[in-house]
Amino acid sequence: MAGATERVGETNFIREGWHMRLMNRFTGECLGATALVLALVAAACAELPRFEDDQQADRWLREHSDFYRRMADGVDRRGGYEIRRTVDYPGGVAYTSKGRGYIELNDALQGGHRVSVLIFEMTNLHQEHRHQEVAQRVRTGTIDDPIEFALLREMIEYDGLHMHHSVLREIEPHVGRVPPEMLDWVCVGAHDLASYRPPWAYDYLQAQRASGHTSHYLRLFEKHRAEFRESKADRQAVPAVPQKE
Repeated sequence: MAGATERVGETNFIREGWHMRLMNRFTGECLGATALVLALVAAACAELPRFEDDQQADRWLREHSDFYRRMADGVDRRGGYEIRRTVDYPGGVAYTSKGRGYIELNDALQGGHRVSVLIFEMTNLHQEHRHQEVAQRVRTGTIDDPIEFALLREMIEYDGLHMHHSVLREIEPHVGRVPPEMLDWVCVGAHDLASYRPPWAYDYLQAQRASGHTSHYLRLFEKHRAEFRESKADRQAVPAVPQKE
């Protein structure tokens, strides 16, 4: 009887252990499912913050996108940058002056559209060394074709659209859903990130030409070519140094 009692007790222990493991597994699955539901609810409720100013948007982007932060950090190492307003351009512009970068945004840009253009102009500052490399090739006479200059500058910005897309993918988990106003200024009709695609290069170049954007680069080419001619004239005007006998 003692053996039977021990065996019964052992059996009860095994059953209780199995029962406890089952309960723990069930509880764990419930907790996991609850956490998933809560995460989905949080994602559904999340949205792009309403920023007080562009500087706050810039800080938020640095915190929530590794790609954006790396771009901004790189610009910081090359002299830093400021974000300001402009009335000279209907959208945004990025440039470097005396070693410091500037992003200027028109007040007509609002909400998610404004943040999206800020991201794109950061890609321009990030690629400023490429823009300046092409400009310098005109200043030194290496490039003497305005179409070549404009095409190279436009393709640098085209690469920027893909960088812009990378940032959007990174911030999406933090906003639940990237709002359409961050997308449709690039891809008409895009209503979420799944339906967003950067344009094909041919379509992009056609759109840039039609909008007058490429004409801006053609005018800039003439400015740089004038700098080249002026530099060349200055070199020719320098009198030769007589050689000592």
